[in-house]
Amino acid sequence: MPDLLLIVNPHSANGSTGRRWPAIEAKLRSLLPPFDVAFTERHGHATAIAREAAERYGCIALVGGDGTVNEVANGLIADDRPLRADLTLGVICRGTGSDFIRTLGIPRDLEGAAERLAMGNVREIDIGKIRYRSPDGSEAVRYFLNEADIGMGAVVSDRVNRSSKRLGGRLSFLRATLITALGYRPHRVSLSLDGAPAQQIVLASAWFANGQYSGGGIRDAPRARLDDGLLDVVCVGHLSHLQKLTFFPKLRSGAFVDLPQVTYLTARRIETESPEPVRVATEGEAIGTLPATFEIISERLKVIA
Repeated sequence: MPDLLLIVNPHSANGSTGRRWPAIEAKLRSLLPPFDVAFTERHGHATAIAREAAERYGCIALVGGDGTVNEVANGLIADDRPLRADLTLGVICRGTGSDFIRTLGIPRDLEGAAERLAMGNVREIDIGKIRYRSPDGSEAVRYFLNEADIGMGAVVSDRVNRSSKRLGGRLSFLRATLITALGYRPHRVSLSLDGAPAQQIVLASAWFANGQYSGGGIRDAPRARLDDGLLDVVCVGHLSHLQKLTFFPKLRSGAFVDLPQVTYLTARRIETESPEPVRVATEGEAIGTLPATFEIISERLKVIA
């Protein structure tokens, strides 16, 4: 029995992964050790597949986007720890954003990513955890590897996922960001970092970042490290329309974090709440609303990078 399972999201890359799968599989068979394949059939299916497969495979890799990364990670982690200490995660990214692999330095092209997976170099990275309010009003828990965000960024993610994504990752996120920014109203939010007294701020958007990138290559947390035991907390305050003209050109480089409307901090645990319905997202997927707690747990996950 192969020790490698590929969990394939056929809807990733605007459906081209499914349409091109015979050619993709042939290329992967030529570059990787023997592997089994499981296809996702619905939202959340990758989590169920990964959880069941964790008992039988040493490496579980995914062929999909950042949303599939998040689903697979949530299948490999439970009760604040990986299901097995020797289990490894691999990523062949075919998604709109492909942001998680940017910090890890995994190539985006199929051949480069497969060759990296075949090399098998393992890196241990931090695991983020969110407690938040789900759409039905109940408290929910979700793990993340790259980033989570609240406010305008979560609305942008939702807008991108409701679009066709035919423009590709960068342009899809840029279009959604510009449209959202025109009508988005900042909210009053309370933030408490590592148990300190809560601060009341007017917030347009905030990232809680383990990796450096989100939104199809926006370098929202340029100082973030995947293994420092901290989340980088990047808060964007209210921006006038004139200030947005300065802000948006600096997003992709990360230079926006030096603007006076941006606060850049680090923390292990952040508690947030608001009297208003502020959206929460992770890995490019809108999942619920505040109140929410974001934290780094003590265990790490092994990733092939």
